[in-house]
Amino acid sequence: MSDHAQSLDGFIEHPARAIALGELHARPALRLPDSALALRYVFTFDAAYANSDHVLIAQLCQDNGVEPPEAGARALQFNSGPLEIRWERHNEFVTYTFILVEGADTSPLDRIRSKLISGQPGPLAACLRLYVRRLPQGSPLIGMGGYTCASLVSQGRATLETNFTVNDEGILDLVLTCRGLSGVETGGLAQWALEFEQYRMLALIALPIARRVGSVVRDTEIQLASVTRKLAGQWIGDSTEAIYLELTDLAGKIEAEITASTYRFAAAQAYGAIVDDRLVRLDEQSLDERPTVGSFLSARFSPALRTYESMQAALQDLARRTARAADLIRTHIDLQLSRQNNDLLQALNRRTRQQIRLQQTVEGLSIAAVSYYVLGLIGYFLDGMKEAGYLPIDPAIVTAAFVPLVILALALAVRRIRKSHLI
Repeated sequence: MSDHAQSLDGFIEHPARAIALGELHARPALRLPDSALALRYVFTFDAAYANSDHVLIAQLCQDNGVEPPEAGARALQFNSGPLEIRWERHNEFVTYTFILVEGADTSPLDRIRSKLISGQPGPLAACLRLYVRRLPQGSPLIGMGGYTCASLVSQGRATLETNFTVNDEGILDLVLTCRGLSGVETGGLAQWALEFEQYRMLALIALPIARRVGSVVRDTEIQLASVTRKLAGQWIGDSTEAIYLELTDLAGKIEAEITASTYRFAAAQAYGAIVDDRLVRLDEQSLDERPTVGSFLSARFSPALRTYESMQAALQDLARRTARAADLIRTHIDLQLSRQNNDLLQALNRRTRQQIRLQQTVEGLSIAAVSYYVLGLIGYFLDGMKEAGYLPIDPAIVTAAFVPLVILALALAVRRIRKSHLI
């Protein structure tokens, strides 16, 4: 049983069950029954700002007499007079959203901005200001004007306008004008409007990485082409080893770029999908001669996402081509080493045959020399027998008769010795 598993009415509860159930209600939906102003700051996480967002929200809670979030909490919402404060922690960014109803004093927002600057929960990725205007039922639904993009949204019951530019304070403005929508519907539109711009900015954070990767890809392409040209027709030697080392160095650089950019590009693609989802939920239509928000983004945002895809594909292609070039040079080296080994084996075989012939010659000479000495001893023995009167015939005749017998016996003995050594 898992250490984190708990008993639930007789059942063993999955350790992630409570998290899965709580996730649906962790971030309450916006309700905007009145015209309002929503200001959202989006900060990315950075190692230098570890847990700074928890410290900042705890300070805001303390200033307003609210219980701070527990360790591990990912969202909190509370009111400070007319100001609604929302804190949401995501996997790699955190958002602070401040909502004021129309006509309320905006000075709390200035104080909040000062606290955010002093608290610095992380690098600022986006700062969005959404004006929500509610028109009476039956009023003509027209835009504010003065904005580059405008869309009819929510089946023609609201308009959304923006310039996609930031002012001197670094804030991007959006205007949502609603007619005949409930507070929940208005809050949903406001949430989607904030989120599509929020995730657009988070997706475009990867653009400098894509440009750097593009430069690396171009330089590596040139270097790889040069190396492969050197490889063509190259024979094994010091220069081949240098080419192989150059290829492995290239492969290392490519893998480093893949490792450094894959997560960022994958996250950007995920954020891009969320942008598309939020635009679909807004249900855009043309308002006037101005481009809709979706069409404006499609002409400028989609190419950035395709750039990420192309950079990923280019890096993967470079990695495959570099690996193939390395395989080719390894095969080249292996083939040449095989040839060298074959030449060495043939030379060894020649030397072995020469040694065998030399050994056979030595053995033949050894048999002759030993036979000579053995026959000499036999001759001495027979001469002695002749002098003693025990040998009636000439000792030379007997010695001559022993010559083939001695030679044959010694040859058989040498052969047996050779066989025993081979075994």
